[in-house]
Amino acid sequence: MKNLLIEWRHLDVDGETCDRCYDTGENLASEVKRLNRALNPQGIEVKYIEKKLNEGQIPESNVILFNNVPLEEILNIEVSQNYCGSCSDLLGKTTYCRTIKFEGNEYEDIPAKAIRQAAYKVLGLNLNISENFGCCTGESDCGCDDTQSDNALRSNPMKTMFIYEPALCCETGVCGVSVDPELLRISTVANNMKKNGVTLQRYNLNNFPQEFINNAEINKLINSEGVDALPATVVDGEIVKTKAYPTNGEIVMWLNIPANYLVDKSGDSGSCCSGGSSSSCC
Repeated sequence: MKNLLIEWRHLDVDGETCDRCYDTGENLASEVKRLNRALNPQGIEVKYIEKKLNEGQIPESNVILFNNVPLEEILNIEVSQNYCGSCSDLLGKTTYCRTIKFEGNEYEDIPAKAIRQAAYKVLGLNLNISENFGCCTGESDCGCDDTQSDNALRSNPMKTMFIYEPALCCETGVCGVSVDPELLRISTVANNMKKNGVTLQRYNLNNFPQEFINNAEINKLINSEGVDALPATVVDGEIVKTKAYPTNGEIVMWLNIPANYLVDKSGDSGSCCSGGSSSSCC
C-alpha cells in the first residue's frame, strides 16, 4: 500500500497551543479521516504525526508537510505573518505567527480544503471530482446531498469501463450453488454503480461474442495470449488490466468516482441470485 505522510508542526507549551494552531489541528484531524476513507480503496494510506515545537521555533509553527513537502510549496501560495494574541498571552510577550493566503483570502488557521487539495496534488491525483465529493464519503453529517453529488458528477466527463470476460453461464456468472466470490463482487459493484448513474459494461464470450470481434484491441489480445488473458478491463479504449477483475480501488481510481458509489445503500446486493430477481440464471 502506498503511504502519504502528513506531519503537523505546532507550538506546545506545557500541553497548550495557540488558538490558530488548535483550529488547524481540528481541521487536520477531520481531513485525515476523510482522506483515508477516500484513498484507502485506491491503495493509499494516510499517516499523520505531530511535531511539538518550543517557543524558539515559532517561525516553524502551524506548518503542515505532505511527504516532507510544505503545503505552501505544493499549492504555490503566499505565506505571511501577523500579530497572534493567543500566542502572546501564552508566551507572555508580543508574538507574530504565520498566515497563508488561499483562494484570495488570508487564513490564520489552515483550512480543510487547502489540506485536501495539497494531499491530492502531492499524490498526483485528479481533483476535479475529488474536491466536489470531499465530504461525501458516507458520513450522515457530511453536509452534501444527492443532488450536489449528481451535479458534481455531471460537470466532469465520465470515463467508460468495459470488462471482457471468459464464457459464463449467464450474463453475470452469479449462478448455481457455488458462486465465485469475484464474480459476485463485480456483479454487486456493477449494480451499485448503475444505481448511481455510472455504467460498468460487462461482456462475456458466451453471451456477447460479437463484442470481442468488434474491439480490435481485445481481438489482438486473445489472438496473442488466448482466453487465459480474460477477464480484460478496458478504460476509454485502453486495456488497463488482464487476467483478473479490477479491484474496487482500481475502479474508483480509473473512473475517478467516489468510493461510496460501489457500496450498496439499500441492503439489496443486486445480484441475480439475491432473492429479489426472477432472472433465469438463478
